[in-house]
Amino acid sequence: MTSPESSMPANVPQAVLKPKRSVSLAWLLPAAAIIAAAWLGGRAWSQRGVPVTVVLADGHGLKVGDAVRYRGIAVGEVRQVTLDDASSGIRVTIALRSEADRLARTGSRFWVVRPQFGLSRTVGLETLVGPRYLAVLPGRGASQRHFIGLNEPPIVERRDPGDLEIILTATALGSLRRGAPVMYRQVPVGTILSVGLMSDGGGVEARVHIDRAYAQLIRSDTRFWDVGGLDATVGLTGVNIRVENLEALLAGGVALATPPGGGEAVGTGYRFALSGRPPEGWLQWQPMAVIGSSLLPSGAPLPSPRRATVAWTQGRLISRQRHRQGWVLQTDQGLLGPADLLVPDDDADKDSTILEVAGTVVPLDGLPRYSGGGLAILEGRLIRPAWPSSRYRRAAEPEECLAIGDPTAPPIPLAAARLTATDGGASWDVDPAISLDESWHGAAVVARIDGNLVGILLVKDDMARVAMLPEK
Repeated sequence: MTSPESSMPANVPQAVLKPKRSVSLAWLLPAAAIIAAAWLGGRAWSQRGVPVTVVLADGHGLKVGDAVRYRGIAVGEVRQVTLDDASSGIRVTIALRSEADRLARTGSRFWVVRPQFGLSRTVGLETLVGPRYLAVLPGRGASQRHFIGLNEPPIVERRDPGDLEIILTATALGSLRRGAPVMYRQVPVGTILSVGLMSDGGGVEARVHIDRAYAQLIRSDTRFWDVGGLDATVGLTGVNIRVENLEALLAGGVALATPPGGGEAVGTGYRFALSGRPPEGWLQWQPMAVIGSSLLPSGAPLPSPRRATVAWTQGRLISRQRHRQGWVLQTDQGLLGPADLLVPDDDADKDSTILEVAGTVVPLDGLPRYSGGGLAILEGRLIRPAWPSSRYRRAAEPEECLAIGDPTAPPIPLAAARLTATDGGASWDVDPAISLDESWHGAAVVARIDGNLVGILLVKDDMARVAMLPEK
């Protein structure tokens, strides 16, 4: 007999048995522990915050765990409250969130928010029933980790480039109060920052902050007066009582007015004397100051009109030299300006008529590219850069504008309420209350909303109008 092994074919594969491998729990558990520890450590590191130290004169009940807030949002918390090393104050250690690291910079201000009641303002009401907290306003300097906190909340929390700070001097305190308003025509335009005696004790001086939107109102001839309390006069007809407004009656304050012309613009630190009464007729003053946070939208260019003089010979038997001056604007379509500058008069000797712009003499012996509505466009490019046609448009109705002429003089604001559309909207008459003489003839008029050129100012016999640009 044959065995089973001998009867099997020779080419049949044989199975090979190997031991089964498995992952031991002895290795898996330590690996999981290492991963968990790394995650917890990373989480703790990210949540530890940016350490910052603030020294305060008084803690006002601040305690560990209280929030640090910026614009009403929690950006950190108080980690430690201890006496300062010199025992002259309170040392508060806070932890800012990592994304709030930019709040700790040179110039940053910290203070404790608590309930405070006053005639001029009330702050911290939310802390009547809730905990105190530390408020912060960021500076613009380099990163910093140690600060001296404020004893009181800042009167002006935000200070922007263009804000103005001036000094008012008075013989007595009167109604000057820290935090009291500074008003123009009963509209708040600034705030009194601090009040104290002069260094020689000869009077009182107050630091005043003026918002940049109203900084153009403050000129060397601006008048300031005290408006706190009641102003009562007794006459045959009875008693006349004048009050600026309820806020001024309760909290004090200062009012201001600027006469026409107004003098030069002032800088930070300029000193003004405070009067006890307003100047006569101040309500009729029209200073024509540019009011707003900026003249034009950010990045909008200002046109640069150039002074132009046209001269000609008039008369045949008895001739005489005549000339006229104004402003013209170089555009990519040519010189744009009043027609009486760019087009010779009918009775002028055409061969003798010349135009001088920016030191260049231009003969006016041909027809202009455009003439109509009191405006003209003369072919040629004398000045660079040229105002692009993409930056002008035809306005549908009167709007807030600026008149720009002499580059050394501030622009004149043209409020929409002072403009009246005429000739079917082809021009706007300017209210005579705006004092414009012929030195503004030909000034560029731009819209404040977008900075586009919308017209040219024409002044004749002390009457002004804005001539609309022609259709593109």
